[in-house]
Amino acid sequence: MSFFLVPVSWFLSMYILGIETSCDETSVSVLRGRDEILSNVISSSLFRHQEFGGVVPEIASRHCLEQIDFVFKQALKEAGVSAQELNLIAVTEGPGLIGSLFVGVGFAKALAYQLGIPVVGVNHLEAHLSANFVGQAVPENYIGLLVSGGHTSIVHCQDAHFETVGETEDDAVGEAYDKVAKMMGLDYPGGPLMDALAAKGNPRAILFKKPKQAKPLDFSFSGIKTAALYAMRDMKTGLPKADAPSREDLAASFQQAVIGWIVEKTFAACDLKGAKSVVVGGGVSANSYLRVELAREAAERGIQLFLPPLGLTGDNAAMIARRGLELFEKGRISDLRLTARPNLRIASA
Repeated sequence: MSFFLVPVSWFLSMYILGIETSCDETSVSVLRGRDEILSNVISSSLFRHQEFGGVVPEIASRHCLEQIDFVFKQALKEAGVSAQELNLIAVTEGPGLIGSLFVGVGFAKALAYQLGIPVVGVNHLEAHLSANFVGQAVPENYIGLLVSGGHTSIVHCQDAHFETVGETEDDAVGEAYDKVAKMMGLDYPGGPLMDALAAKGNPRAILFKKPKQAKPLDFSFSGIKTAALYAMRDMKTGLPKADAPSREDLAASFQQAVIGWIVEKTFAACDLKGAKSVVVGGGVSANSYLRVELAREAAERGIQLFLPPLGLTGDNAAMIARRGLELFEKGRISDLRLTARPNLRIASA
């Protein structure tokens, strides 16, 4: 009998191996069915990039290559399963750094061939949304907000079909946080440090103007970076201003502005598409102010809000496994021609 015709109970008892190597993390996870994370091991190369103020692709890919086998074995050990018990492998095929992606895809294909089990390539942006659905039913019609160091976009998902309705024209929000943090003399990554500083500052100390855009649901963060620089330095001399705002006030004002824009556009997308659920994913979904503001606005509007657990906000393999199972249940399987796709975009599921 074809595995597409097996009972639903079989899917619920499957062991799914997730592999995520899109950037500077090497992660392997084992899920049992849709709802039980048995292991989710992550090895980060962040400490290797901090002195450079950002991710160095060659260092990231070398770290993935060095760590993938160890992380795989550790994930099996923590899950208490053997490789022979696995039923499906899900692996990030994109988007991301091509060298890092190749490590995960190559490992997944070799393992699938050795074990004689199917492999499915996963878009890790879609997987960030699926991180919310471990133990949760998937809404039929929702707005997805993707916020990370590399991506900022709003998607509409209805009956498992994705449509991008808004995206950044320049920097991602996480990238903007990091760059402004660097101007302020903060370490990399700057997002969490800015979030902590903002809690101590005055969010009305500086008024940042919202950029005007032809597409109302798109984003632009390049202007606010320049405005933040001018708030600290004289426009003509480039020297620090004597009356420059404190780091706390600058962080609070910056955060209030960018989070305000994101929240406003997210719920405008709900109005446009008639969606009653918002699903959030990506590393910036760990931002405390974003979580508070989304929850406040959702409650006022009667919108169901999905926020991932903090442990699943960054890149991790559990979300890849969860998304891989969703695709497999719909009949999606990749063959051994599967390869890295660094510029992969969200598409219909």
